[in-house]
Amino acid sequence: MKDFHKAVALVLTLTLAAGLAPLAAQVTAGTESTVPGIEFPQWSRDLRRAEIVAFGMLPFSWIISTITMDLSRTIAHNGDQQYWPWPLKPAGAPTMTNSEFIASIGIAAGISLTVAVVDYIIITRKRKKAEMLKFQNPRGEPIIIRRPVTDLDDETVTPPNSDAGAVSGQR
Repeated sequence: MKDFHKAVALVLTLTLAAGLAPLAAQVTAGTESTVPGIEFPQWSRDLRRAEIVAFGMLPFSWIISTITMDLSRTIAHNGDQQYWPWPLKPAGAPTMTNSEFIASIGIAAGISLTVAVVDYIIITRKRKKAEMLKFQNPRGEPIIIRRPVTDLDDETVTPPNSDAGAVSGQR
């Protein structure tokens, strides 16, 4: 029976790897989409980034919440060695109850979502600051406004380097 499970796991892994290989070749830089001619709106790119951050943070927050839950169980049982955190637990130690397990998963999901929201706030503020800086003048450069030099009363405007004072034929 174990060999059957190993064979199914191997087939599923190879199928998944074969299906993801073409997607790995389509990696693009920046905000371009993988489908040519389609540009996604900013809210959908922000949502995708939040999803990536939340699911990327989930394993780490789950480890932290599980170790914290084990520490709280150790404190609740007056430092009993049977309730020490995971790496230090002896064999045969009591496992978490279902409510403790669900609480650790909920805490991990909450931490992950909090990190994603904080990331969204930081990115949004940076984006707004960059837009504001784009429309501001650079510091230290004065704005110089000049009027064009024209004489409206005189109908003939003479260029500055012409021989206006010379009489024709006297050259």
